[in-house]
Amino acid sequence: MANPHAAALKTMALCRSLSGAELDAIAEIAGTQDLGAGKELFREGDPGDGLYLVVAGEIEIIKRGPRGDRSLARMVVGGVLGEMSLITADVRSATGRAVVDSRVLRLPVQRFRVLLDGGSTAALKIAAAIAEVLARRLAAMNTMVLELADKVDPAGSSLPELKDTELAGMYRTMQVWSF
Repeated sequence: MANPHAAALKTMALCRSLSGAELDAIAEIAGTQDLGAGKELFREGDPGDGLYLVVAGEIEIIKRGPRGDRSLARMVVGGVLGEMSLITADVRSATGRAVVDSRVLRLPVQRFRVLLDGGSTAALKIAAAIAEVLARRLAAMNTMVLELADKVDPAGSSLPELKDTELAGMYRTMQVWSF
């Protein structure tokens, strides 16, 4: 692991199965980004430009809703954001904003896709790890949906308003990297 970013990447669950040389290949495309407190890392609706790993500070995840913005989570050192952009061309589903001065490591989607298209074992292992985590998250979310459905009044009334803690719990489930 000659690249200084490799040590940070090794802490990510997505990179656990990578060899030293594979970590170096991924670290080679990574870059750092510093954010002052209150600055946005990305905004809901923007194109996904890559995956972020929080290496210092704290990033708040904010989602727009019918009743205004809601804070869903706070990602601290080791937190992974934006992994879906490595797989899909979808836009950002939430806003990430630095709570305090922060630093992130960024894997840009374009450079990751070049590795993936070239058959890089490292990129293929990361894509497979993302797919595995997403499959587990979907199963967990299916269970949560059933639990919410059980809250429906048998007379057919609609679901009660979700509490912020329930919403945050669902979001945390979607962010879990170790099942």
